[in-house]
Amino acid sequence: MIIDAHVHAGEYYRHYTAAFAEEMMATTGMPPEALTAPEGRLLAHMDDAGVDRAFLLAFDVWRIEGFKVPNEFVAAICARHPDRFTGFASVDAGTPGAADELRRAVTELGLAGLKTAPCYLRMSPADPRWNDVYEVAQELDVPVLVHTGYTPAKKADPRFFSPRLLDRVAADFPGLRLILAHLGTPWTDTALDLMSRHSRVYADLSIFSWYRPAATVAAALARARSLGVLDRLLWGTDHPFCTMTDSVSRMRELAADDSLWPDGTALTPAEYASLMGGAAAGLLAATHGGTIR
Repeated sequence: MIIDAHVHAGEYYRHYTAAFAEEMMATTGMPPEALTAPEGRLLAHMDDAGVDRAFLLAFDVWRIEGFKVPNEFVAAICARHPDRFTGFASVDAGTPGAADELRRAVTELGLAGLKTAPCYLRMSPADPRWNDVYEVAQELDVPVLVHTGYTPAKKADPRFFSPRLLDRVAADFPGLRLILAHLGTPWTDTALDLMSRHSRVYADLSIFSWYRPAATVAAALARARSLGVLDRLLWGTDHPFCTMTDSVSRMRELAADDSLWPDGTALTPAEYASLMGGAAAGLLAATHGGTIR
């Protein structure tokens, strides 16, 4: 099973502002209108790339950016395609009732994870206002995918880019499974060190695995291997910022070309299978009583 662990829901103009789309797409070489993932087109992309399932993300940045991809919107897509999508809610801890909204999204809407965007909300992921949200996520046993690393969004606060900020969260909530988005790019070593210290911290490779040179990606994966955390890395694209077909091709290259690797050892078939879906499936099984939903 191939699982894309980082896919944005939402459609241009319907869910995103033009200004935000321009900022985000400027670094990709694609027009602002490309920041869209209509349901039918997304499924077609998945089929073309051989992707079986995707973590489909809501996105609540209303307080700062003036828009959001609603939890209800994501839940409706997941309900129509339960064999293709696992939905992640999104809440803003700077808005009253965030923890209650997460509980509703999981228990009533059927979403199975949480996506947070602290730097976009101009607050640290270790801000005490997140504590009630983390407590609910820990109680309900849902993974929390946290944006870490750089973003071109102009209103985002760079003080809150570093994955190092999640060290305190992992220590204070030992039952919580955290996923560091983008492997904390460019702070990938910091993200891997954090994973080595906390056994319930994962990371996805979205954006990083495609936009960085293949040798750079191989070096990070080799370091993950040496630290014993490679089995907690999840392949992801950050679609629509990256195409699934391009990213799958990159991962196949990393599994086939020993010369890219600093130790001369490319991904083994077992490591490739884990990265491309096994680790994500295992995470969902661990947090949802042995089932993928």
